[in-house]
Amino acid sequence: MRRRDRALAKISIEPIADESLGVRSMALYADIAGLKILFDASVSLGPERYGLPPHPEEFKALAKRREKILEKARQAEIITVSHYHRDHYTPPYPSLFECTGGNEYLEIYSGKILVAKHPSEKINPSQKERARKFFKAIEGRTNEIHLVNDSLLSFGDTKIESFLAPHGENLGYVLCFIVYFQDKAELAFLPDVQGPYSNDVLEKITKIKPRIVIVGGPPTYLSGSKVSKDAVDRGMRNLSRLYAQLSQESKIIISHHLLRDPEWREKLESYGIPGNSIKTYSDILGLPYTGLEAYRNFLFENNPPPSNYREILEALKKERARCDKLFDFLEK
Repeated sequence: MRRRDRALAKISIEPIADESLGVRSMALYADIAGLKILFDASVSLGPERYGLPPHPEEFKALAKRREKILEKARQAEIITVSHYHRDHYTPPYPSLFECTGGNEYLEIYSGKILVAKHPSEKINPSQKERARKFFKAIEGRTNEIHLVNDSLLSFGDTKIESFLAPHGENLGYVLCFIVYFQDKAELAFLPDVQGPYSNDVLEKITKIKPRIVIVGGPPTYLSGSKVSKDAVDRGMRNLSRLYAQLSQESKIIISHHLLRDPEWREKLESYGIPGNSIKTYSDILGLPYTGLEAYRNFLFENNPPPSNYREILEALKKERARCDKLFDFLEK
């Protein structure tokens, strides 16, 4: 791979999909001095929220973001898999809620350099089985595969550091990434760290001070139910510390779980973070915040789908149809 000339170095990011754009994801495209990286190339919808399935508007956003992932995958040299939840890697089978017909994973990963979380170390049983099936499906398709938990990979003057971080309090580990150009930390991509929940991750990032920090926020909408209040509070306090220590010199972009809470800005302010001071993917793209899952109940109230909508979804799931087919049913 060619060396990147410092005089020509240009750093750019393009958010691809996340909750501020109407879907579950943290997919991000980055060009680091000519090295093109697509982080966590997948997208998904929450199957149930407020006792409701995804609204048709969510499926429209899903189809749009899936196509954007395929477009940027064609441009990328490197693609990452931080862990084996389906909103972070594209599975090798058809799925309505991931908008896959069965071959998208080949379009994304074939011929690429894959940097992925190790499939058998520091991994829970369900993700281990998904990883096994994934790597069996892509065998012989990629250019290179780096299965890592902690590593430093060099591509000319650009280096990609990976390290493990807790996926909150009890969901195992995810792979985080810091990208350096000529030994300067340009980008930290911290998926599903939930704050960060880990004090060690907070210390590491505040010490390195990357130019851009993209962090998965705490799941405040699950506080006291699926996630303990203490874990959410710890994640929010660490996010507040991250903001306090880095906001003057780093661009901080919040993503993922926190944005599923319709009151996420108020939650930030309650921990001393001005609600408009941390950017979202939609802010970076100059688009309005479109938290469709967070407001799913209002979508159903104000724009109800057909009375047989659940039956349509069940039929499509059994058929293993791509999400586009839903639109054919709704247009009849």
